[in-house]
Amino acid sequence: MKFLVPLLLVCGALLLPRFVSLTADEGEWLPEQLHQLDFAALEARGLELSATDIWNGESGLLSAAVQINGCSSSFVSSSGLIVTNHHCGFAAINAASTVANNILRDGFVSTENAQEIPAAGYRVSFVRKYEDVTSIMHAAAEAAGPDPAARWAAVQEERRRLEQEAQSPESSAIVVPYFEGREWRRIWRTVLNDVRLVYAPPRAVGEYGGETDNWMWPRHTGDFSFFRAYVAPDGSPASYSPDNVPYQPEHFLAVSPDGVNEGDFVMILGYPGTTNRYLSSIAVAARESYYFPARYKVFDAVIKAYEEIGTRSAELELAVQSPIKSYANGFKNADGMVWGLARNKVVERKTAEEREFRAWVAADAARTSRFGGVLDQLLALDLEEYERQQHDFVLSQIQFRSSAMRTLIRSAMSGATPENQSLEAALGDYALVDERVLEVLFDMADQLSQSERIVGYDQWRENGGHFNTLADLATALVPELQAQRQFQASMAGRRLEVGAKWIEAQEMWRGKTFYPDANSTLRVSTATVKGYAPRDGVWNVAHTTVDGLIAKNQGAGDFEVPQEILQAVLANPKLAETTVCFLADGDTTGGNSGSPVVDGKGRLVGLNFDRVFENVSGDFGWNAERSRNISVDMQYVLWLMRDIWPAPRLLKEMGVE
Repeated sequence: MKFLVPLLLVCGALLLPRFVSLTADEGEWLPEQLHQLDFAALEARGLELSATDIWNGESGLLSAAVQINGCSSSFVSSSGLIVTNHHCGFAAINAASTVANNILRDGFVSTENAQEIPAAGYRVSFVRKYEDVTSIMHAAAEAAGPDPAARWAAVQEERRRLEQEAQSPESSAIVVPYFEGREWRRIWRTVLNDVRLVYAPPRAVGEYGGETDNWMWPRHTGDFSFFRAYVAPDGSPASYSPDNVPYQPEHFLAVSPDGVNEGDFVMILGYPGTTNRYLSSIAVAARESYYFPARYKVFDAVIKAYEEIGTRSAELELAVQSPIKSYANGFKNADGMVWGLARNKVVERKTAEEREFRAWVAADAARTSRFGGVLDQLLALDLEEYERQQHDFVLSQIQFRSSAMRTLIRSAMSGATPENQSLEAALGDYALVDERVLEVLFDMADQLSQSERIVGYDQWRENGGHFNTLADLATALVPELQAQRQFQASMAGRRLEVGAKWIEAQEMWRGKTFYPDANSTLRVSTATVKGYAPRDGVWNVAHTTVDGLIAKNQGAGDFEVPQEILQAVLANPKLAETTVCFLADGDTTGGNSGSPVVDGKGRLVGLNFDRVFENVSGDFGWNAERSRNISVDMQYVLWLMRDIWPAPRLLKEMGVE
């Protein structure tokens, strides 16, 4: 692959053209960017809200969008009721389950607030206001002098200072970069720590199709669950207490009684995790050639280890469900990335764009003066990381993917001398996970080229390295881990300037309508409900129904339709027409799980929970023909809550009895 990248840089004449203007629904937009959108065109498509209705600077429809443990969600009542995906609530549902009372398998319906189950470790947050701190952050970098690592350290210190300055019992803030650090915002938030499980369908509904259907279409998954946020009696955020009361949000979403049809306009609100739309060809090639294949291999080992542990007892089988689900999602995502980056020729497309960017810069003296060297600087940085990516991947994974090694390395880096012990003594029932993942990583380390060898690992191997002497390995790795940290800090500092200038050039080159990469902050995507053609001769329609759900039924495994649904449809065949899921061309990524999908009136019509397999690699580039997100239809959710596993108090609370 190291020989392929230079070749790609010179073969642009054979490659695909770039698109300067964005297609209609590309983009995950910041609230402050809403006024830039063409609202006349959006009105023609069905939007009945103004930009200020959606966000006026401190409130609006977006205030109902809530972040919950890395996922998105939304308030749907004046009493703090929150709806998100089943897979976002999976850990809480799993933790509340026992072998004797398995609510993960059987579902859960609370009939009063007192029955709602505390979701330990869950918290929700939502935006209160934005503050531009760009000048403060840039000044901190400049004051640190020319050393890149020192500049990066200064930026991080100023970031922490601004966040701590905002900390109080009632609020907190995060400081985040946009446009590769060209701009910075302090986002003031309310964070609520008392979150309780309210309703969850059985796993056979919430995860229907399992990993077989994950990232696929057609889909028939009832991926939803309900939680409630609580506060102290005086309305302030508080840890769990039986004296706490439901939070009363300023804004919540009305649930639509109507559903959506093909061609309808919708918006997706939420907290998308990470996209990489403005990476160079070298950076994308690095991910395609090594990072995602390696991640796939590591996650495969972890999943199989947990599955084996689960065969030892009913208690362990239940306990391992959450980590298996988490790793399985990442495992299939890595597979889709490798497949999609190759199929969509993303590296080649990036290379073609870089050729055209060079021509655009060279055509104007002012642009040449401002941006003449920026692409070469960016490629040089990316190439430095590319040349050591295998070394750094394996080293980092040894440190963080193994629980035992993470503890031992933390001890060794603090100056202590960690003691050797067996994995079984350190980890008990879960020792097998570390053993299997380290076997894979040690094999990767053995295969590293001479220029990327991990010296401390090689020394440990030469001294008879064994699983019972991992403390010795931890100590041997400390010098390289420290050097790796220094390299990463220096690289991040160098990117502060190069990245910001690169994005400035991209914005000028690509046109006025320009959005930053996702970074787990609040965004809006516009979309149309529509199908797509995954390959020649095939057209996927935009909706699935209960009829299709039952057609997949195998009575066990990933495809087991609960008897309650089968009996209801048998008694009333018309129910088979109920819509289960729908497609739209919304620009989404990880973190958008649970995002409310609203219609032109701002009413909740669905919950985003996935993308189609052809769009897994959409994090690296938009494709109007294949970029499709998948949502569970609220009509299916409401039917289940009315007639199958009834929750009349929740329906009344949402105003949809």
